[in-house]
Amino acid sequence: MVRLSASLENLYVDDKVLLANWYLSKAINQSQFEQAHWWALGRLASRTPLYGSQHNVIPREQIEQWLPKLLEQNWLKEPMAAFACVLMCRKTGDRSLDISDDYREQVSSKLKSSKAPSSWLELVSEVKSLSEADSKKLFGDALPAGLHLLKE
Repeated sequence: MVRLSASLENLYVDDKVLLANWYLSKAINQSQFEQAHWWALGRLASRTPLYGSQHNVIPREQIEQWLPKLLEQNWLKEPMAAFACVLMCRKTGDRSLDISDDYREQVSSKLKSSKAPSSWLELVSEVKSLSEADSKKLFGDALPAGLHLLKE
C-alpha cells in the first residue's frame, strides 16, 4: 500500500503533502519498513513526475521544510534516505520547482561525505536524466527487455 499510494502522481498537492508528512514520520521514528517509507517520501516529493502533471508537484517551499530532517539522518546507514533527498532536490532547470542554492550545496556536501553514487550528485547539481539503475530504484519496477520509455 505504501508503494501504491506513493505512485499516485495525480493526487492533489495537499494530499501528497499529508502522505509525505506521514511517511517522513514513519521513516524517522520506526525501524520497520523504513526503506519503503523513504522511497515513498522521495517518490511523492519528486521534482520530476513520471506521468503526472507539473501542477501536482509539491512546492519547493514545502520540500525545504522537510530537508533539515533528512539532512540529520545517517545516509551511510540508510542510503534510501539519501535517495529520497536526491529525488526531492533533483535539479529541473525550472526556478519554481528547484530548491534554493543553499540547500542544494548542503545536500551535495552530505552526498559527497556519505559516499553516495556520483550519479546522485549529478542529479542534484545539474539537469540530467536518471540512469537505468536509478530509474529502476525510483519506479520500483523494470520494463521488459527491449522496451524503453521515450520522452516527447
